[in-house]
Amino acid sequence: MSPDELARERHFGRIAAVAAVVSGIALYGGILWAQLAYSDAPDNKADRLRYFDRHAGEILASAVIQAVGMLLLAVVALHLYRAVKARKPDEPLVVAVMGVYGPVGMALITVAQAVALTIIAGDFADRPSQTLAAAEDALKDPALLIPRYIGISAALALAFWLVKGSLDAMRVGLLTRFMGVFGIALGPAFVLQFGSLILPVWLIALGALFAGRWPGGLPPAWESGEASPLPSAKERRAAAADAAEAAEPGRNGEVDPVGPGVRGAGRRRGRRDPG
Repeated sequence: MSPDELARERHFGRIAAVAAVVSGIALYGGILWAQLAYSDAPDNKADRLRYFDRHAGEILASAVIQAVGMLLLAVVALHLYRAVKARKPDEPLVVAVMGVYGPVGMALITVAQAVALTIIAGDFADRPSQTLAAAEDALKDPALLIPRYIGISAALALAFWLVKGSLDAMRVGLLTRFMGVFGIALGPAFVLQFGSLILPVWLIALGALFAGRWPGGLPPAWESGEASPLPSAKERRAAAADAAEAAEPGRNGEVDPVGPGVRGAGRRRGRRDPG
């Protein structure tokens, strides 16, 4: 990469760092708020719809905050893809497509589901007859079911980007092995629906990396503009052992004579030496 390209990457990296941190905070806050809003919902479906109607503002607000976090995640994905592409020209475009489609799709679906739920709950609460059968029919409305099924493709796209994007970034040396493995593990965790509360932690750490605030300094690939895979823990231990062995005195290929015979010979030579 040329100096101008590196300068542009650093400039966009500062924007991506802010996006990553705000995304992590928004996702965590929005998910936590949604869990609190839904936690007291009664089991009875009719009562549940009336509860959703009373808490429509919280449901919509938490969904919007989560959507903002997801949209900012697309900025993070795009920056990481461009950085990998600059050091690995054969990086496939599908990584960028999945990294943008997944978060954007999930943002739209999260808001669409919240809007549909509050409208359906409000219509049910305004009915003169609020029977259990009517509540069951309302909860089967296509406006609730269709976004849920479409959301599966967005979740799979995001999981693909987390695995492939993190792996390729680690291979060219943009992510440490800890961050790379963390991101790869998030892919299946997200599909299994328990990665949403872990993703914000990774995003905030990624923001620190993009901002150049990583403990121990940035990986060399960010400074050089070239692929510089980081050594594994095993390789670092081997290199440290080789360096320690090379630094030992008297290890230049010769073996120093030791033993009682050698010391005795030295003393006899000392007695014969008149000086």
